Amino acid sequence: MFFLQGDIFIYVSLLIVISSMIFYAIDKFSMVFKSIVILTFLLIFFSIFPFLDSDGTNLLSAQSILSGFSNTSLITVMSLLILGQGVVQTRALDGLIYNVIKFFPEKSKIVLILILFFVLILSAFINNTPVVIIFIPIIQGIVKNLNLSMGKFLMPLSFVAILGGMITLIGSSTNLLVSDSLNKYSNLDIGFFDFAIPGSIIAICGLIYVVIFSKYFLTDRSPMSNQLVKDSKNDFITQIVLNEKSKLIGQTSKDGKFEGLENIKILMIQRGEHAEHGPFDGLILEKGDIIVISSSREQLTKILSQNIASLESFDEDKESEEEIKNQVIIEAMVTPSSSLIGNSIENVSFRYRYNCLVIGLQRKSRIITSNMGELPLEPGDTLLIQGEKNSIKALRTQSDLLPMEWASSEIANKDIARKSVYTFLSVVLLGALEILPLVVASLMGVMFMMILKVLTIRQAIRSVDNNLLLLIVTSLALGNMIQVTGTATFLSELLLNILDGSSTLIILICFYIFVSITTNFISNNACAVLFAPIAIDIAQTLNVDPKIFAIALIFSVNTSFATPLAYQTNLLVMGPGHYKFIDYVKFGLPLTILCWIVFFFTFPMLYDI
Repeated sequence: MFFLQGDIFIYVSLLIVISSMIFYAIDKFSMVFKSIVILTFLLIFFSIFPFLDSDGTNLLSAQSILSGFSNTSLITVMSLLILGQGVVQTRALDGLIYNVIKFFPEKSKIVLILILFFVLILSAFINNTPVVIIFIPIIQGIVKNLNLSMGKFLMPLSFVAILGGMITLIGSSTNLLVSDSLNKYSNLDIGFFDFAIPGSIIAICGLIYVVIFSKYFLTDRSPMSNQLVKDSKNDFITQIVLNEKSKLIGQTSKDGKFEGLENIKILMIQRGEHAEHGPFDGLILEKGDIIVISSSREQLTKILSQNIASLESFDEDKESEEEIKNQVIIEAMVTPSSSLIGNSIENVSFRYRYNCLVIGLQRKSRIITSNMGELPLEPGDTLLIQGEKNSIKALRTQSDLLPMEWASSEIANKDIARKSVYTFLSVVLLGALEILPLVVASLMGVMFMMILKVLTIRQAIRSVDNNLLLLIVTSLALGNMIQVTGTATFLSELLLNILDGSSTLIILICFYIFVSITTNFISNNACAVLFAPIAIDIAQTLNVDPKIFAIALIFSVNTSFATPLAYQTNLLVMGPGHYKFIDYVKFGLPLTILCWIVFFFTFPMLYDI
């Protein structure tokens, strides 16, 4: 072991925090991998260079660094995610949405505004991620009937869900983490509705902005299938298979074309579990190859009549015309709890597992075709999937993928749906009325979800987002480090020295704006944990109630609108909405500034500053 002076620990801690932020911002590695690397580094560093108290005890021992795994806020967050998954899995809200649509049959735009308002309210009580997952296909179904662009509505969905999370203690995982830090460092508790009034004011102002300005700031973009085809004459995408009589078997492509398919756009050639994308120079076709083509009906009929290939079918008795009509192409999103995450399309045997083919993949704003089948999937990836209607319909029963469509005609099990809603409402009431601690109420809710067979044990376990779990644990370790080493005090004193002579309100506003900017470049959970000890230290130095700075921190870390990196729901809608990074800046930055202005005028009126 080696020993360092106290001041050196402060600078080392700052370096570790800054490096961790940069590392998290790198898109190359998974969140789980990055969290494990940071945790491992902390364990090794503070084992070699222990931070000792006056009794010679290492205050940043392995037990202290890993204590986040037993943190009550972490357990509460994970339990609430499972409860939210119960509501998603049972499609408990479908009936309500269907009734709203029936009530306004000719006024779909009013329905969309009402849905956004409903999302705002719902997000105050359910974690934002399940709420967004519920409403993406619902909004897609309504927008499709209006012949409008998905891009006009999905980013507003994410933003409204974030705004709703500012209203109550359980509206966002960041709220719970800040509350936990306040209790840990100041022995104060934030109540369930302690910041409901300012949070509601900010949320309503944000909702009005989103509804009015989305049509001006957001750009229409074509679906992934249109971008892949880029040819209006080819009106659909289908699959043909090289049977044993096919004239194409043994052919080698010339300039990316095959004899007999010169006027056909070939999107992909599937061989077993391997997908080959163009250019196809030098590729020799084999029996059983499945070729995904963009074609007109006339061109396809010619191919079939000349025995160049036959239709890909899992039912040999079907007529060709019927089979053509039976082919469906949809977009589906990889959910945060999907078992596909970290696996490639080839490794999971996607074609045989789901009876469908993946013909395109969009990650954030990029459509990926090169080595698509070998690329590990990530949460929020959008897959362009083709298959028979029954196979596509079966995807709705899978928790791994979220089809970007909603069928109001499909009736969920109402009994199970009611059980999920009653269980969740019971947890909210027990927590809000402080009958039970929130962690106890949420764990009890998870138990009843499984007892009532709303979720199986396997579904409950898969509802836990490993990315979020490890991110929170790592953030708690970093937050503990900056508190124990005195880094939080050093930073708070630095900020107060810069703003020397300023009023408490000006200091609070400057702190709010600084955190609000920072949270758009690192995870809001990490931001909440890292800045919580600094906020509390500033409040104590100014002799102000630490709860005021803690609530201000909650609002600032939730203004995650200007980049897709800041909040998981922003990433989830990026693929389905076909957004680019600049779209978040154009639409999200004005909303962030609006939140600053509303906060500046409302907060002093509600709190003694």
